[in-house]
This record gives sequence, structure tokens and C-alpha cells, in this order.
Amino acid sequence: MLDFGPSHHEWADFLTAEIAEVAEAREAYARRRSAQEARERTIALSRVIQDQIIPRLMLLERSEVPSKPGTLPKLDTEVVAEFTDLVLEQDVAALVAAFKALMEKGYSVDDLFLDLLAPSAALLGRLWDEDLCDFIEVTAGLARLQFLLSMFRTDGNIAPYDDKRRVLLMGAPGEQHTFGMAIVDQFLRKAGWNVVSGLACSAQQIAELVGSEWFGVVGLTLSCETHLDQLAASIRAVRRASRNPSIGVMVGGPVFLEHPEFVRQVGADASAVDAPTAVLLAQRLLSYTQAARP
Repeated sequence: MLDFGPSHHEWADFLTAEIAEVAEAREAYARRRSAQEARERTIALSRVIQDQIIPRLMLLERSEVPSKPGTLPKLDTEVVAEFTDLVLEQDVAALVAAFKALMEKGYSVDDLFLDLLAPSAALLGRLWDEDLCDFIEVTAGLARLQFLLSMFRTDGNIAPYDDKRRVLLMGAPGEQHTFGMAIVDQFLRKAGWNVVSGLACSAQQIAELVGSEWFGVVGLTLSCETHLDQLAASIRAVRRASRNPSIGVMVGGPVFLEHPEFVRQVGADASAVDAPTAVLLAQRLLSYTQAARP
């Protein structure tokens, strides 16, 4: 019997494999395109925050380092996206080299913390939320960002210590994203604040902390609006238990950038859109606290 080639079963298997390969390629392309769109949306939001929401007078006070002659271009979507790609890789040396290269161009460490590391962390969170990165990738990426933060942190120009400038920084109950809080921690310490920070597992835990030590300000971060009720309960518990009856409460995180009305809803006094603003707000809330004393 003559053999005229593969049987129809073999052809069916071949076509099935081809179709599966094409479908996989299309899915990979769709994931890359979705990732790029997520990058662009996230960085566009950060640009709006930086250019339109933050008062210009606040930005003038955000760094104690004199600016160099000439104007450096802002770090755009493409720069942050490419940097985030490096963050997701395992080559830490390349990541450090990229950070140093931007410093050599004239960008200050504070600028890079705010305009590169923070948007990169936000982008990782968005990619995770949209199932474009898994938990392990995002966790490893945030660890690399934390490494950069520790490696390049600057402790110069520390303001004189004041025992009333004590702030409790906590991720709200249920919160998982803490890199933004770490940046705020660094800026507050540089401004001379005594910072106690961590993650809260319950409103009771936060209440116990403010009930055992005197704090001028409490800062709570939240990225997901599903935990708004827990945050509101935590703020009520803070006000009831605090050794400072006029304690100031500020909140931060992506959820308050997208929905400023939530600040009043949870019972906070103010919301910080970035680390320098958090420093200014903390000082203002502390001033109100001291003015409110008899």
C-alpha cells in the first residue's frame, strides 16, 4: 500500500499544535501590550500628580540640595518603564549602574526616589493587580527597589532633633504595598523626625502604639479601597487611644490620589501625594497640635 504522507490524524495534531502556538504568541503579545498600557496609565497619573496637584510652592521646598545650572528633562514614561523592566530582572548590578548613570547626569537622589523609584513601585503594583506579573516577581522587584533606597539614602543635612517631632507610619490593616511608605520614612528622617514604622494587622494594634507612646502625627497608607472601612476604624481607634488628644492623622496611597473624597470619609485630617508633601503636612499638623494645647 502506497504511503501518501501523514494521516488525517497526524495533520489534525499538527494543526492543533500550530493553532496553540499562534494563540500563545497572540496572548504573549496582548500581555506585552497590556503591560505597556498599564505603564503608560500609571506614569501618566504620576505626571498629573507632580505637575498639577502638588502646589508649586511645596515643590520649591522639597529638596535642600541646590539645583545645578540648566534644566534636566523630567523622567518620562519610557524611562520609568525601562527601569521597571530592569527591576524585574535579576541583574542587580545593571540596576545599580542605571541608577548611578542618572545621578551622573545631574539628577539628585531625592528626585530619583520620587520620580523613578516611587513610580516604578507603583507600576509593579499595577502590573500585579492586572495579573501581568506574579507575586514572586513583584516581591523580588520591590526588594530590589528597597535595596536601592538603602544603598543611596542620604543622611546629611539632618534637622535638629525635637522630641515632639515623633510620627507613627503604618500600612493600614490589610495593606500589602509598603514601598511608598518606605520613601516617606526616609524623607521624614532626613527632616529630623523620629519615625516609628511598620505594618498594622488591626486597628487595636495601632491604638495600642499611640496609647503607649506620644506621637505628634500618625500617617497611614492604603492602596486598595476594599479596606477603607478598616482604615476608618483604625483612625477612630487612634483618636480615642492617643496620649496626644490633638494628634494629627494623614493618609496616603493610590486610593486617595484617585479618590480625594475618601480622605474625609475615613476621618483623616489631610492626604499627602508624595514624600516631600508628607513632610510639610506632618509639620503643619504638629503645629496645629501644639497650638491646640491649653
